Formats: sequence, structure tokens, C-alpha cells
Amino acid sequence: MKKSASARAQSLFSLAKGLEAKRRDLSASINTQTGLSLDKADEEVELSIARLNDWAAYCDKLQGGTPSLPLSGSALSLPEALGVVGVVLPDENPLLSMVTLLGAAISFGNAVILIPSEKSPLPALTFIQVLQASDLPAGLVNIITGYKDQLTVSLANHSVIQAIWYWGSAEGCQFLQHSCSSPLKTLLLSIQQKGGERGRDWTHPSILEEMGRNAVQWKSIWIPTA
Repeated sequence: MKKSASARAQSLFSLAKGLEAKRRDLSASINTQTGLSLDKADEEVELSIARLNDWAAYCDKLQGGTPSLPLSGSALSLPEALGVVGVVLPDENPLLSMVTLLGAAISFGNAVILIPSEKSPLPALTFIQVLQASDLPAGLVNIITGYKDQLTVSLANHSVIQAIWYWGSAEGCQFLQHSCSSPLKTLLLSIQQKGGERGRDWTHPSILEEMGRNAVQWKSIWIPTA
């Protein structure tokens, strides 16, 4: 995303306002697909709005540094965008998990290909209307629905994609570890919990720092002493 940090922040604030405008539709889509009550679904929308605002405020917070060196000279480390990130979304908290991962990626200048949950794709499809009304550049965020395993194979084989964040089966994680070694892709893999097992807590604010670290790569420059 070739914009300054302040411009990216404004775009994320705009997305948060768009969520607010579509609040009723988004709550209904969560209620329909997950079985949550409308009150609980509305809570997820509220958390999603707050999460986008958090990412907007986070855009300019990740700065470079000067790590110490055991040898002579000095070094400068700077964060850079990964490029195009393919994100295979989890089943739980379909809206909150989506805006959390989407916000992490575009906060630091990445483009995104999102594959929504097979079980609950409707919140992501409703979110397309928010994207269409936003000031994000066309093609920056792409949402593709379908069978997760088939689309994951396409992500792994696509030469333009530099990173994949995957929530899915153990078999899917193993496939990505094997297939993304050449050409090398940055991977963030998480096995989807089954049945009544408790998965990730998407409401916890610590996920901002975690995903912020995963949304960039660090470029280090060594400056020798004269």
C-alpha cells in the first residue's frame, strides 16, 4: 500500500466508520451464520470497529532502531511491508478475526487476499460493501470465497504472494510448510480448534503487538566505522 502511515491510518478510520454504517447488516450476518444472539453479534461488531480504530492508531508506532553490534560500526534496522499477504481466516469470530488480520496487514503497507471461513462467509461478503465505499485503492483487498483447501493450494503456488497467514487443519499447515519452501514464503500457521475446544481469544488486545510483528520484515543496514 503505497501510502504514508498517516494516510493508511485515515483509510482504516474510514473502514471503521463504514462498519458502523453497516452495523445492523453485519450483526444479522453473524447471527445467521454462527447462531449467536443479536446482542452478542452486535458486541462482535462493536469490537471490530474498535479493532480497526486501534490499527489506525498503530500505523506509525512501529519504528526502526539501532541494534548493538559485537563488531565495529553501527546498524540501522527498518521495518518494511511483506508485499502481498494471503490470509486464510478462522471459523471463530468471523468478523473480528477478519478485521484483526486485515488491519494488521494494511496498517504496514501490505496488500491482502482474504479467504473467509467456509462455515461463516457471510460477514466477509457483507464487508465487501464497506470496502467498496472506502478510499482504499482498488485491488488492495481481495476477498475470495470457496473451498479452503483448494484456495490454499492456489495461494501456495502463486508467485506474487510473499506471505501466508493460515488458520486451518494440521494437514493444511504441513502442506504449506512443504510447498512454500521454494519459492520461500513467510508463513504464520495456526491449527483450527475442533468441536468445543477453545481457540484463540480474538478480543484480547495483545494480538495487536503479535500481528504487528508478523506484518513486516526487518531490513538491516550495516554502517562500517571509517
